[in-house]
Amino acid sequence: QSYLDIELQQLAEKLLTNKVGAIVAIDPKTGGIIAMASAPDYDPNELAGANFRKYYSKLVLDVTAPLLNRAIKGQYPAGSTYKPIEALIGLNEGVITPRSGIGCTGKYYGCNRPVACTEKWAGHAANLRLAIANSCNSFFCNTYRLIVDNPKYGGVKNGYENWKGYMNNFGYGLRLGVDLPSEDKGNIPDSAFYNKLYRNSWNSCTNVTLGIGQDAMTTTPLQIANAMCIIANKGYYYVPHFIKSIEKETKEDTILNVYRKKHEVLTHIPDTVYEVVHSGMQDVVERGTAQIAKIPGIAICAKTGTAENYRIIRGVRTKLKDNSLFACFAPRENPKIAIAIVVENAGFGATWAAPMASLLLEKYLTDSLRADR
Repeated sequence: QSYLDIELQQLAEKLLTNKVGAIVAIDPKTGGIIAMASAPDYDPNELAGANFRKYYSKLVLDVTAPLLNRAIKGQYPAGSTYKPIEALIGLNEGVITPRSGIGCTGKYYGCNRPVACTEKWAGHAANLRLAIANSCNSFFCNTYRLIVDNPKYGGVKNGYENWKGYMNNFGYGLRLGVDLPSEDKGNIPDSAFYNKLYRNSWNSCTNVTLGIGQDAMTTTPLQIANAMCIIANKGYYYVPHFIKSIEKETKEDTILNVYRKKHEVLTHIPDTVYEVVHSGMQDVVERGTAQIAKIPGIAICAKTGTAENYRIIRGVRTKLKDNSLFACFAPRENPKIAIAIVVENAGFGATWAAPMASLLLEKYLTDSLRADR
């Protein structure tokens, strides 16, 4: 018996029609995967019988890679969906407080190379809650630098390794252990990577865009959904998995025990810190970058992501249209579902991924969709 919700699964697949990307939905309380879809996909019936060789060869040669399960193997910059995690790290390290803010006018000028911010209006990052709601790049670039430059670690390389430890604890840069083969771990590089790349001469400005989920950071949609579970649960998760039970199994002798183990993540982060971040994430939907995802009567905590997207084309690193990302959980007080969505080459997170997630949330939590949807 699996955790899959067949109606939610069908809706997820339908929402990915004519798109390239992935959707993952998890029950935070159990780690049970209630929907997982990757697009483009293929008809498995065609892989049975006499047409197997011909159809399989066609799939292998297809440049859209329908055989690639992007939900567990897609390598995507986390973009701004990472910012709630950075807020938790910054608060826990004591380098920011809920009252911390920055005077952003559209760019971060703390390093030689300015980093652009989508918002330019005065006061959009006057405190942490506003910075999350409005996804201020300046605030989170600065927070990243405060974390890795923290004097108590005696240098940027030690500070960076401390930051990397947090990232691994939140499930990034390692395989989670989902009950499917060939899961990828994404990439959270260690300090040795930057030592080699920059010949031991680098600082927090060198990779400052890690603070907004870019640079060398890559994640899978499964990891992003699991991170939402951790935030929803205020510090713990169960390894994401499909199988709920096996007929005639015993508690003493079952392969499912590994999925029933509760994993505590940095238990020293207090609930009050998580509540601060939850408030900012709720504001994302109530009055921030994802108001399009609002559902009457349901408190949604979320984060949009608009991730720069590069590919090597004919040996040249080429910028493509941004990937649209959205990560969320709901309801806030009693989370029942966490979702991560990536739509490749689709622009802002609020353009495609956010409304798709809103439909999935409404379907799962109310068992229906409003007539005006």
